[in-house]
Amino acid sequence: MYIRLLDLKDEMVRNGEYLMDFSENNFEVNYGHPNLIIQKIFIIEEKHLCRPDLLSWEAYSSVDYIDAILKFNQICNPFSIDLDDIIVIPTLNSLNYFYKKSKKSAQQVKDTKALFLDPTRASQKDINRINQLAKIASKRKNGSSSPKPTNLLRPGEVPFSTDGKVLRFAPSISSPRFPTNP
Repeated sequence: MYIRLLDLKDEMVRNGEYLMDFSENNFEVNYGHPNLIIQKIFIIEEKHLCRPDLLSWEAYSSVDYIDAILKFNQICNPFSIDLDDIIVIPTLNSLNYFYKKSKKSAQQVKDTKALFLDPTRASQKDINRINQLAKIASKRKNGSSSPKPTNLLRPGEVPFSTDGKVLRFAPSISSPRFPTNP
């Protein structure tokens, strides 16, 4: 199965490892676009439950358009498709209008990251929140020495860590819900 949306994702290199930016939106539908032509409309039957590949096969004689069908119908979880749901299938030419490659510059990415990593570039709302947290922390015996809202990193914190097999988000503050013994 070929998933075109994966090819459109930006790749990043961090510490010699290639990473993919899954947060980027590479399929944006304009339902009022003049070139949007609907090919078929499916009413979900029992055979389609948990099987978006069958929808793609019945619509295009290929399973390569699962991602586009789900995105076009605003379905994030293919397991949420239920009996008698209506799925709209556009023509393949229509789908091609909605795929897009990101046009982010390196400076845009750097500026966006800086908002979360550099506290001096915080918004006025975040600055007020930091001041309020500092005020609360100063009144407590065990108050934080560097109070920050949850969207800003504290000194020594990293946004993620990996050992090559597992990716841990916010490793300095998170712990496993169900710890296991190695």
